Amino acid sequence: MMGETVIETGRLIIREFVPEDLEALYRIYESADTRFLQPLSEDREEELEKLKSYIQYVYGFYGFGLWAVCLKETGALIGRCGLQVMFIGDEGEYEMGYMISGAYQGMGYGGEAVRAILEYAGEELEAPRVVLRIDSGNTASLRFAERLGFHKSDRILENERSTFLYIYEL
Repeated sequence: MMGETVIETGRLIIREFVPEDLEALYRIYESADTRFLQPLSEDREEELEKLKSYIQYVYGFYGFGLWAVCLKETGALIGRCGLQVMFIGDEGEYEMGYMISGAYQGMGYGGEAVRAILEYAGEELEAPRVVLRIDSGNTASLRFAERLGFHKSDRILENERSTFLYIYEL
């Protein structure tokens, strides 16, 4: 079963997750540098329930979220990328999240997915900007964000002193 396609690019299909994606997600987490991400649960049944809940409530309520990034050619799930609602003080922001499997990094898939989702945020959601929270130690992600046109904000995030806020104006 395939989730609903949200965005199609030259090489990628970005679609909603489905419960059947769980094992592929575990494989991606095993192959990527996930030090800076919230880990998946060691209990696969618990993680499956979380995924089902996310699909029902996040996609159901917002109409967007973190999506599956798949190769158009094969349908293989190679990562996740999308938008979540984040609050900075009282302000709601669209926060980008992304992760590409280690086996597919350095091939431009992450940039292709992020650019497509930025376009989606501007056109479909009429978002004024998209933000990223990046751990100060995640140098690869800091460089990636800057390459894509995100700019570092001077704003300090409460309770996240080692996290930089990057902003992309749409």
